[in-house]
Amino acid sequence: MDTNNKNRVGLYLTTTNQVITELSKLLANYQVFYTNLRGLHWNIKGDKFYDLHGIYEEYYNEIAEKIDEIAERIVILGGTPENSFSEYLKISEIKEITHVYDWKTGVLNVLETLQFLVSKLRELHASGIKSGDHGTVSLANHGIKSFEKKIWMLSAYTQE
Repeated sequence: MDTNNKNRVGLYLTTTNQVITELSKLLANYQVFYTNLRGLHWNIKGDKFYDLHGIYEEYYNEIAEKIDEIAERIVILGGTPENSFSEYLKISEIKEITHVYDWKTGVLNVLETLQFLVSKLRELHASGIKSGDHGTVSLANHGIKSFEKKIWMLSAYTQE
């Protein structure tokens, strides 16, 4: 049995390192998305305030849980999750948004971000399968399912 090339959960280091890199990028993207959602929650104005204030809170609470799951998965695989926002901003493909008050601008930003994250989760899913990492595949599957439902619901919300 060759345990020298495997991590503590029995996955090969060569393929696990790529998964850790993808998880680290995903963590950075989720952190920026979380902060964007907080800003949207605080700053939304107008006749959609009550609907969206609650939706954004629900979303950022869910993202906070997913952030913890991603960081813990990085540790389980033998990596070290980043924990500074300055580093997240260097890694994240999602950009910060500030001072968005208009409901439609906010919702369209969230939709675009969710679509982007689904594409990243699909890539992570493929890497997890390739490396035999069922834990990461499960994490990706749950995220995809959750975000696809949100995309459907927010898309319907924007139809007037």
